[in-house]
Amino acid sequence: MAYARSQVVSDDDATRELPVREVNSRARRASAAELREIDSLRAVNAHLLRELAAMKAREAETQKLAERDGLTGLYNRRRMLELLEAAISDAVLQDLHVGLLFIDLNGFKAINDKYGHAAGDKILTTVATRISARVRTGDICCRYGGDEFVVVLPGVPDPFPVSRVADAIRERVSLPYWIGNDQQIVTASIGESMYPYHGENAALLVHRADEAMYRLKSRIVRPSPDYRSPAEPRLTRRRNDKSKPR
Repeated sequence: MAYARSQVVSDDDATRELPVREVNSRARRASAAELREIDSLRAVNAHLLRELAAMKAREAETQKLAERDGLTGLYNRRRMLELLEAAISDAVLQDLHVGLLFIDLNGFKAINDKYGHAAGDKILTTVATRISARVRTGDICCRYGGDEFVVVLPGVPDPFPVSRVADAIRERVSLPYWIGNDQQIVTASIGESMYPYHGENAALLVHRADEAMYRLKSRIVRPSPDYRSPAEPRLTRRRNDKSKPR
């Protein structure tokens, strides 16, 4: 018994048997579908890129809030201490020194009390700008708390650059300030310390510079004993102010 031989028709053969117009129509439909899919993928990719950029921006803002003072934009105390410790570690490896300036403002409290906190904040932001303008790129400026600031000078060869920066900051800070039409004068008492001469860790360097600053400030604001009334209290260290360290 003979069996009929079945004929297998390939897709190519079937396509060749279709009219040319239908083949072209199918190609156009396939091409349009592919373009729609490509456009869809591009849209998804663009959305993902926008989401990633927004996430990175949120992370950067969170990091900034964690290490910066909200008013002045300078480093806060916690971050400054971390950077100071890192600068000390680098100085050990490079056989260099680290300078530190502890800055306290003279005359700020009277302005803040008379004109209010908004005016006081304006003075503080201006002081922060003036301090930042007198340091090198890579130096560390910090609002330590209230009207106190700290500047860290990494990688200095000797004490002389530290004193020069202190003089430049002192001169810049003492320029006039204006609240409306009223001219105000604020000056800076600046204590200096240096690694390794005054301490081998961040806390001790800050403490030594703070002590040096307070000695200078005491000589500026304390009147001569000949003019002190018996009931007048002595100057005490201002650590009970209401300013929240940032």
